[in-house]
Amino acid sequence: MKKLVLFSFRKVAKNAAKTHLSPQANRKRIAQDILILAIFVFTVFIVRFSWIIVTDSSNDVKLSTRAKANYSETTTIYAKRGTIFDRNGTPIATDSSDYSIYVILDTTYVSGEDKKLYAAPKVFPVIAQLFKEKLGIDEKYTLEQLQRKGASQVEFGTAGKHISFTKKEEIENAAKEKGLAGIGFTSHLARSYPNGNFASNFIGLAGLKDGDDDTKGLVGQFGLEASLNGILSGKNGVETLEKDKNGQALQGVAKSVTPAKDGQDVYTTIEGNLQGYLETLVDTTGIKDAGAQNVVATLVKANTGEILATTQRPTFNPATQTVIGPKDDKKSDKENLFGQNNLLYQAAYEPGSTFKLFTVAAGIETKTFNPNASYVSSPLEVADTIVSDWDVKDFPDGRGMNFAQGFAHSSNVGMSKLQIAMGDKSWDDYLKRFRFGVPTRMGVGGESFGNLPDENVVSQVNSSFGQGIGVTEVQMLRGYTAFANGGKMLEPHFISKIADIDAGTERVSQPEIVGKPIEKSTADDVLKYMVNVGTDPTFGTAYDWKNNQPYFRVDGKDVSIKTGTAQVAKTTGGYYDGTTSYLYSAVAMVPSENPDFIFYMTVTLPEHWTLSYISDVANPLLERAYELKSTIDETSMATTNNENVKEAKVTLKDYKGENPGSTLDQLRQQILQPVVVGSGSVITKQSVEAGTKLGANARVLLLTNGDVDMPDIYDWSKEDVETLAKWTGITVTYNGSETGKVTEQSIKMNSSLKKGQKLTVTLN
Repeated sequence: MKKLVLFSFRKVAKNAAKTHLSPQANRKRIAQDILILAIFVFTVFIVRFSWIIVTDSSNDVKLSTRAKANYSETTTIYAKRGTIFDRNGTPIATDSSDYSIYVILDTTYVSGEDKKLYAAPKVFPVIAQLFKEKLGIDEKYTLEQLQRKGASQVEFGTAGKHISFTKKEEIENAAKEKGLAGIGFTSHLARSYPNGNFASNFIGLAGLKDGDDDTKGLVGQFGLEASLNGILSGKNGVETLEKDKNGQALQGVAKSVTPAKDGQDVYTTIEGNLQGYLETLVDTTGIKDAGAQNVVATLVKANTGEILATTQRPTFNPATQTVIGPKDDKKSDKENLFGQNNLLYQAAYEPGSTFKLFTVAAGIETKTFNPNASYVSSPLEVADTIVSDWDVKDFPDGRGMNFAQGFAHSSNVGMSKLQIAMGDKSWDDYLKRFRFGVPTRMGVGGESFGNLPDENVVSQVNSSFGQGIGVTEVQMLRGYTAFANGGKMLEPHFISKIADIDAGTERVSQPEIVGKPIEKSTADDVLKYMVNVGTDPTFGTAYDWKNNQPYFRVDGKDVSIKTGTAQVAKTTGGYYDGTTSYLYSAVAMVPSENPDFIFYMTVTLPEHWTLSYISDVANPLLERAYELKSTIDETSMATTNNENVKEAKVTLKDYKGENPGSTLDQLRQQILQPVVVGSGSVITKQSVEAGTKLGANARVLLLTNGDVDMPDIYDWSKEDVETLAKWTGITVTYNGSETGKVTEQSIKMNSSLKKGQKLTVTLN
């Protein structure tokens, strides 16, 4: 613009010089030129201003935004991530702050009193020593950072991040004592885990979504923090602050454009005292010296399916993100940590003899198990394989025993004979009744399916004693609930309630019955036979022959127990060899009649072994559970019968066309009770229309595009049965009451359904 104006004036002067006019005529001519120039310049300015008004920009800068910033400021209102609590309301995971450390090197950074606020080179070694002492940062690395040419401020990588408030104060106090300047901290959003290692793999971790960018908030990385991220995450709001001409915020005129929506709080079923005690027991009993590849231990409330405590090794301390237990020394702690599986539900394994409960139950139901019938446990030839008992070296020709004693003795030969007698079809039926090969879909996501045995005779027989079949810990616990509850099988669950503080509402969970695979008499008989495992001094595998007493003792109560020793498959094929190259396990239910608690523990590939490694955890934990039983029962009652809670309703989505597995997880996270009908991979119909508002624990049937076999409809409502009839074309006759829940069905579970087939159900 300057050149344009100067050019015009030069042009006028040049033209005037050429004309050779009189001074008066020259002045007149110059006045005319100046007028024309003024009009031109004014036109240019008008066009420019019009362009700015229309485009609201200059040199790619948004002018209205820049102007607005002079009189107002828009800031983000960060939503609070929901807190994870134990069943008693004690926080397990909460929002907090952590810090990253930096050092100022800019020599112009001084106070008004000319006091140095930067770190001078002469104190670099002192700073390096301090960081080594407090943060474990290598001194050489610290000095390299501090001596970077041209840097006005330096940071210290991952080692200088995620510093706790306590550690920050320690460093600040130490720096003050040493007279060090220039050390500062930047605050970041963080997740706090105040209990340290506390069901760490189950609870998981949450961290900043994008490095150190707080504006994107926290996100679950694994565990419940990840699977429940949609529930725990809130939604940020926006606030506008009006400012005066000096840029100062005007008091009382701030306005919230969009309020923040905090995440919902999740109350787990975990009992904090028992969880802490379990962690201590695993760390302080002989199991710490066993040198095992992994350990998993879980306690469940038998009559509700609530997971009261669960832990594993290897695990980690979420506060420091350091690994506890076995790890790969060639990898960093972070790599080891994020390489860990949740062994409760993400790892499938061959369970061994703790699976024999299901074999005996199927034998009782099919009338092939006679507890008093005798046999000799000599090695059994099955096709091209020999099945033998664990004590075959001591008794190469076997021992004489009856089948009840064979169960107590964990006889593979006895279980094989049972499986052969009942046949593959019946055995497969009961495996499916107990839902092996099917994830629980309790809402965690990422569950392993496990696998049913292959259809060849060897695999079928081997599965009767827990080899050649893949299960997860939580699948085993689901199956065990059937024995503890008179044949009624419960879905294990970990959510006690979900609370929306903003709305003042809660969704509260109740036990979920997922079928009745066996009769009550069968369940009671198996529990009775399990007592002998710990008390029979001749055949009981849980009897301590050295000290002449049961391994498992809980305050004088009868304990139903089953031990297990399973071969462990290699990833490269075959099984590990060695004296202790096994998966050792035990399940204990206390008391043996109407059990209150189920404890299940596995120890894989220890360097040395004794059953006391498990009983020394189980016995004190179960005794502590009985000390807390009244409180546990009260919190369960509050969970199921609190009439003062304002219940939140959820609006059911349209799940047609969706994958049934992921849908089950989503619905259970909303504390609903979904059931898949059919074997297809796509949902085609749902029993409750999309858009319906549902309270907690409502059952939702989901029809898939696959073949439909008869489901286990125990505990279904009449309305549920009518929906099934409509979908499959069967006709239904009802016995018993007009309402109530299904207690008997004439078509057995797993039977093929045909249109027009007649079903009789009993409602009670």
